[in-house]
Amino acid sequence: MNCHKKTSKLQLRLTETLKSKVVEYSEKDGISQNSILNQAVAWYVKEREKSAN
Repeated sequence: MNCHKKTSKLQLRLTETLKSKVVEYSEKDGISQNSILNQAVAWYVKEREKSAN
């Protein structure tokens, strides 16, 4: 079973500054904006889990 399977959509609201940075880095790095947000959330979850232990 693929644990990374998409199960639902999540709407995120970003400040204009964050939104412009996501767009900028997406274009610069050649990856999707969604990929950047997924990586950011994954990093945050990993850091929170380290803090909890």
